[in-house]
Amino acid sequence: MKENYFLAKWLEGELTKEELLKHISTDELRSYKKIISTSKNLKSPDFYTEETLEKIKLKYHKSKVKKLFFTKYIYRVAAMLAVIITSYYFISNRETSYSTQLAEKINFELPDKSKVNLNADSEIVYKSKNWKSKRVLNLKGEAYFNVKKGSKFKVNTDLGSVQVLGTQFNVIVRDTYFEVNCYEGIVSVQYNSESYKLAAGNSFKVLNTKSELISIINQTTPSWLQNKSSFKSMPYKYVIKELERQFNIEIDYDLKNEDTLFTGSFTHNNLEMALQAISIPLNLKFTKINNKKVSLQ
Repeated sequence: MKENYFLAKWLEGELTKEELLKHISTDELRSYKKIISTSKNLKSPDFYTEETLEKIKLKYHKSKVKKLFFTKYIYRVAAMLAVIITSYYFISNRETSYSTQLAEKINFELPDKSKVNLNADSEIVYKSKNWKSKRVLNLKGEAYFNVKKGSKFKVNTDLGSVQVLGTQFNVIVRDTYFEVNCYEGIVSVQYNSESYKLAAGNSFKVLNTKSELISIINQTTPSWLQNKSSFKSMPYKYVIKELERQFNIEIDYDLKNEDTLFTGSFTHNNLEMALQAISIPLNLKFTKINNKKVSLQ
């Protein structure tokens, strides 16, 4: 029934009352509102078997037209009730997600007004309906969080989790690489059943299951917010992957260099300069095959 579809849209907030009235009558809307109000209580009405049976026997002798009308009305109410219950269930369990493609960055706000910057090829998923009672989000990739004062929530990743309270921090999880940098306040990092407290100016890093606490005193925000990727003693393969991610290209390189440690940086607004920045320190040369592929030897 078409009216069921439009009613579901109205319940989800995708239709205004005026738009809904284009598809159903005012009396029908009044009936549906009454059903919604009643269904919220979710209480079974008192039911008296004998009295109800007598009423059914009396109504049995009424005309077939009335019986058909009554049956149709019952089915319609049941259908509307099913739509209402299903819609409420769907809305309460619906997930909110933000994701970025290669060479794309976005920023947005969480329900508590905390601000999030999402790096390229990343995703954040959470349930906005019950955010007040369960402040948990799932992260894949990299994100910078500026948490509203007094707010708290938990960031889950495949490698570890971060518990925060009114702070500024960056989380990155790529393959076997997990890093949390705290720029303001304190964050609690959970990794392999262990808990680590990070104060501003400190970082927790995991690379190939090896973890370490390091200092980032000279940084106030992650470099990627200024369109720049920086590395300190990172395997070359992670540098290559990040450049591919920021420019949406494919790089063909000698795998014997993939575990070579690299310290340096490249900018996100000039591919030529970025390729020079990662090739010159290792005495490599690059050749552009086409707009989407580069050879680095």
